[in-house]
Amino acid sequence: MLARGPNWEQNRCMPAPQSPETRDPVEFHWLGDIVRLNLDDNARGAALAYRDEEWNWTQFDSRVRKCVTGIRSERLQRGERIAVLARNHPVHLESLFAASNMGLICTWVDWRLDRAHVVRALNEAEARILFVGDEFMDLVEDSGLELTSVISTITVGGREDEYDEWLETHETHEGVMRAAREVATSSNRMDEPVLRLYSSLGKKGPTRGEYTHRALLASASELLRRKALVRGDVEAVEGPIIVHEAAVRVLANMSAGAVTVLVREE
Repeated sequence: MLARGPNWEQNRCMPAPQSPETRDPVEFHWLGDIVRLNLDDNARGAALAYRDEEWNWTQFDSRVRKCVTGIRSERLQRGERIAVLARNHPVHLESLFAASNMGLICTWVDWRLDRAHVVRALNEAEARILFVGDEFMDLVEDSGLELTSVISTITVGGREDEYDEWLETHETHEGVMRAAREVATSSNRMDEPVLRLYSSLGKKGPTRGEYTHRALLASASELLRRKALVRGDVEAVEGPIIVHEAAVRVLANMSAGAVTVLVREE
């Protein structure tokens, strides 16, 4: 993890030399290829920045691996779900890539939903592990008996943050990741759902969308055709990442090797 000071833009970790062309995400086999291919030739390049912290691709990959190990400790099986209820935070991306490695579905719940819709979304998603922003812990605790599937809750951010400590208590097992990658490339994981979004933006009320690896990578590919991005570019994401367009934008950034600056929205 690299500290960000006042001169972050000038002093941040430098990416590897730019590739002559950006890889097209539509050629990837699964979301995990985004990380794997950046590790191959851009391991020291900046991947993600949040507040005063920044992670290069090696560090980001390490956090994803630890997230995988932490989730495995809860004995989740392929096809089961985890969920995030929080404002923009690295946990959204780390849990998504962890889920993609494990054949799980990651659910991002819009924090702007009212209590009843949050409970309904989490129950409908059958989320087993819930990463929850500290400002929403009261809502979750008050709804405890109504949440029918959650077996583990991990607080993200604030004074009661448990997430970073939770990551650090788990090892980054190379064997686990290698096995996951072998399964991903040998199976038809492209058409398995990997991300479910519950949003408050629907004209007729909250909406739900579920997306496969193929759908997300195709959307990222289409965005890169419209907007040229190259390694080393810096892209800030200020709106809620739980909106489909914002999620795709981040995946396009990462596919191109650009740096995503994740802004915590208010």
